[in-house]
Amino acid sequence: MVIFNSEEHLLFSAHCGSHNFSIDCGTDDWVTVRWRPRLDFSQKVDPSKALLGNCPPRSLVSKDTLLFHVLLHDCGFNKQVAAGRVMYSNMLIYERRPGLPLILESIQCVYDLPVDEESVFSTKEPDTTEGPETFNMEIMNTDFSGPAPSLTFKLGSSIPIRATVEPRSHRSLQIYLESCVLATDADIRRATRVHPIIANTGCLMESKARNASFLPRRSPDEIRLHLEAFKFALGEQIFLHCDLEAFNAQRLNVDRKACHYVQKQRRWELLDDPSQSYACSCCDSACVWRTDAMMDGVSGRKVLGPFVIVENDSQSSASVDTQSSTERGLGEFPVWLLVVAVTAALVTVMGVFAVSYYLCFWRGGRMGYRPSRDLLTKY
Repeated sequence: MVIFNSEEHLLFSAHCGSHNFSIDCGTDDWVTVRWRPRLDFSQKVDPSKALLGNCPPRSLVSKDTLLFHVLLHDCGFNKQVAAGRVMYSNMLIYERRPGLPLILESIQCVYDLPVDEESVFSTKEPDTTEGPETFNMEIMNTDFSGPAPSLTFKLGSSIPIRATVEPRSHRSLQIYLESCVLATDADIRRATRVHPIIANTGCLMESKARNASFLPRRSPDEIRLHLEAFKFALGEQIFLHCDLEAFNAQRLNVDRKACHYVQKQRRWELLDDPSQSYACSCCDSACVWRTDAMMDGVSGRKVLGPFVIVENDSQSSASVDTQSSTERGLGEFPVWLLVVAVTAALVTVMGVFAVSYYLCFWRGGRMGYRPSRDLLTKY
């Protein structure tokens, strides 16, 4: 744990058995974490398998040390206020070989809270929302007219997802997905596999690798997207962990964004105003989050699932059907037809032998034979 006040800046280092980490809780809402997960000698540190909450590392500063430089308001940090202090907590996650549990480490930054600012902060517990608003998430059918009839999806199929916010006041709110992560457990600390979907404060990273995109809004308090089912934890239960935000719809700015990658055009596009897609240019690096961005908004966390992704067995079924048909053809061949065929083959062979014997031995051997009277007449 790191405790920070306005007069001192502390760096906390820990050596916790199987891994080492250091946390630098800055004065400007930025946090720097250096982490060296202890792996087997045969396994090298792979930045693509590491996350701080739902944010990937900034770089690999040495062959075995990961560097994270993130904002406290990003990456799914939990915020709690108690006894005049505000605490931000998150998880370091590293995915090892398949079948091995995740390497997990809890980190915290604790700041002294000025008395005149205490009313600005509120407590954020997992799977709850800040303020009176209610966030909802749901897997939908293909036209978003109702819930999905099945929560089993084949590889390559579309997974439609809708998130909404229900304001309990007269103000109009616009909803955003700040970050989302796929995991194999409803409690991400127990998950054996994780995969980032949305990161960097609203960037749909999955749209750059596969067929995924946001859909045009039907109303400010709703956001919809399509994900493509891919090879993640096939046959296992999967959960989508998301941090959601909602802001005053009349006070929008480009710091609040929903960006997806348009592969045909090879560029990022802003959902709500493509003419301002420059706001998405940071999606491939690190997006800056303004410290006052939540002053007129609310946030919450939802876990969607479980659902399952399975193999697309159309080709394998065709192969199996072909093989079965062949086996059936051999197995169900009529017996009488087989007997007739064998008999015909034997008759044919015997006929060939008979004709050959006649031509080569019987007729051929008697070609020079002459009756005895012919011989007597001749002489």
